Amino acid sequence: MKNLLPLLISISLFSCSPEETTQPQNTEQNYTTTLSSIVLNDYLTTPAIDVPLGSLFYQNVPYGTDQRQVIDIFLPPSDSGFSVTELDVIDYKDMILNIHDGDFKTGDKSAAYYADNEIHTYLSNNIAFVSMNYRFLNTSEQDTKGVTTSFKDAENVLNFIRTNTNKLKIDSNRVFIRGNGFAGSSITQYLLSQPFYSSKVKGISMNDPMSSLDFLDFNDTFSAFDFDLYSFISEQDEQMIAGLYGGVQISQLENDEPIIKNREIASFTSAYENFTGRVRITAIDYNVPYQTLENVKHLIRHQLHSIEIYNKASLQGLHVDAQIPHLHLQNDQSELDFILDTFL
Repeated sequence: MKNLLPLLISISLFSCSPEETTQPQNTEQNYTTTLSSIVLNDYLTTPAIDVPLGSLFYQNVPYGTDQRQVIDIFLPPSDSGFSVTELDVIDYKDMILNIHDGDFKTGDKSAAYYADNEIHTYLSNNIAFVSMNYRFLNTSEQDTKGVTTSFKDAENVLNFIRTNTNKLKIDSNRVFIRGNGFAGSSITQYLLSQPFYSSKVKGISMNDPMSSLDFLDFNDTFSAFDFDLYSFISEQDEQMIAGLYGGVQISQLENDEPIIKNREIASFTSAYENFTGRVRITAIDYNVPYQTLENVKHLIRHQLHSIEIYNKASLQGLHVDAQIPHLHLQNDQSELDFILDTFL
């Protein structure tokens, strides 16, 4: 009888539904055994912000083994309004996944907690809020993964939520993603380019997004400027750009097969092809002129990225709410109202 116990546990973890059996295997590491045994109450604490009475806050819950692979989870109160443990949360919640910016080098999940305390409103509307940290770029010559490590971390977070859906009472098929800046918007669009995860996403909101993280795509995006990447960038820029794909030299972008593959993954070519959710875009960096390209910051933050995303999403017939000054577009709704309407 004792020998059957591991088998029974394994069966119970992986027999949730026919749909879940199609979940892609994590090629980096099998986290299932470790993460399924997590006791959530070990991470239950008092949040630093005001939340509705009975809300639950789990801080620094690990979804992997690296110190950066942690999430914070805010759960709404139960219908009774007297939740004190995870057992009191009885109905399945919609979920917001927050992905911070920091150019894949800096930043923290807690940055989202203090902007007008919108989390309080989400929790009051029975929406869970999950904010993730992710592994930063590793610029050592031994690393050949680049930003795809951060991309995989976002997958790992969604896999963790699915694995623990009965503990968290979160509906992992109803997710809204907030992606901030260079890094957050790139991770968001990577998830959209993966059909398994895209099908779970009901809407996205991106501030100062990039239309692609493949810098060679910018030869087309900025063709009106007679732009050529290799002529435009400095030697320092070359190292930064190559590092995004796990390389150390700019020549690897077109000559090194693993780097080419990572660059193609970062292009988000199919991000909007199969997506059926709602899209909110906000181009907010007014310090970047439209008519000139002076440096790589202008290249990254330029409104043309938002315009390209707007055109792609609109061509697919998606609902798009955009603030793009060059097109004289203003958001019809605040981000908070847009998210609430998405879950109606």
